[in-house]
Amino acid sequence: MATTQIIEHVIYLTMNESAVTELVPPMANTSSNMTTAAPTHEAHLDVWVVVLEFILGIIGIVGNSLICFIIWKAKFLHNLTNYLILSLAFADLVASLSLVCNVFVLEAQLGVTPANRIAAELYCRLYSSRFLFWTSVTASVFNLVCVTYERFFAIVYPLHYPLYFNERKVVMLVTGTWMFALLQEVFAFFVNYYDKDTKACGYGYPTEAGGIFVGVLVFLLSYFLPLVVMIWAYYKIMHNLKRGAQHSHAGGGVNNRGDPAILRARRKVVYVLFTVVIAFVVLWTPNQLVYLFENFGIIIVSTDHTLYKVFRLMAFSNSVINPIIYAFKYKQFRKGFRVAIMCLCTSNHIHDGQTATTELSNS
Repeated sequence: MATTQIIEHVIYLTMNESAVTELVPPMANTSSNMTTAAPTHEAHLDVWVVVLEFILGIIGIVGNSLICFIIWKAKFLHNLTNYLILSLAFADLVASLSLVCNVFVLEAQLGVTPANRIAAELYCRLYSSRFLFWTSVTASVFNLVCVTYERFFAIVYPLHYPLYFNERKVVMLVTGTWMFALLQEVFAFFVNYYDKDTKACGYGYPTEAGGIFVGVLVFLLSYFLPLVVMIWAYYKIMHNLKRGAQHSHAGGGVNNRGDPAILRARRKVVYVLFTVVIAFVVLWTPNQLVYLFENFGIIIVSTDHTLYKVFRLMAFSNSVINPIIYAFKYKQFRKGFRVAIMCLCTSNHIHDGQTATTELSNS
C-alpha cells in the first residue's frame, strides 16, 4: 500500500470514531480472555498512537541503519566491542522495521486476514502475534547483556578475556542470542490462532496457570534477570576502574605511564554502554511492571488508559534511542560518521585504516 493511501486511511479512521483495532499488551498479547481462547480483544483506535509508532519506527530504521553502516565502513571501529554493538543495532533495526511493517499495519487496520485457511493460520500465529517484533526486541535485550559482559571481562578479568572473546566466539554468542530469543517467543505460535467461526485471529491459553507461568517467565528472562546481571556487572566494572585510577595515581613507574589514558578510554566506552542500560531501565520498567501484575489479574493501568499507551510507546522507543546515545556520547562513532560520509563522497573504500587515520588526525 502506497504512503499516500496509508495517510488517507489514517485520516479516515480519525474521522470515524467507531473504528476499532487490536491493542497489544506488553510482551505478549495478555488479556482477560487468556484462559477462554476467545477472539482477540478489540478497542478504539487512537490515531496519535499509531502515528507515533510509525514515526518511531522510521527514526529507528534510519538511526540503526546508520550505526551498522558506520561500523562497516570505518575500519578503526572493527573490534569485538563494536561487533557486539553492531549486533545490538541490527536487532534494534529489525525491531524498528517490524514496528512499521507489522505493529503499525495491524493497529492502523491495514492488515487483512487471508481467506485461505492455512494462510490465515500462519498470518495469525506469525504476523498478527507480532512474533518477529517481540523476538527482535528480546534479542536486543540479550545483545545488550552480551555487550555488558564483553566489557566486564575486558576490564575486570583482562587475563581471561581471550578465553571467552574472539571473533569466532562472538559470532557464536550473537547467534545464541537470536536462537534463545526465538525459543523464548515461540509460545506465541501456539497461543495465537485463526478462529474459523469468527474468521478472525484469536488468542488464549488452555489454563490460567499456563498463562501466568509463561507471563512470569517472559518477565524474568527478558527484563528482570538481564537487568540484575547488567547492574551487577557495571558495579564491578566501575569499582575496578576506580581502583585502577587510584593505583595509577599512587604508582610512578614506567609501566603506569599509559594507565591514565587507557583508563579514560575504557571509562568513556563504559559510560556510553551504561547510558544505554539506563535508557533500557527507564523506558521498559513501567511497561514491564504493568505486564507482570496483569498476568496475576491485577490491573494497575487499564489497556484503554492514555498512560498505558504512553508506557507502550516508551518501550517501543528503546530501539530508537540507542543510536542517539551513540551519536551524543560515543566520540568514536562521530569520527566514524565522518569517515563513512567521506567514503560515500569519494566512492573509495578505506583499506588498512590509512584513510581513516588521515581523516582522524585532521579532526
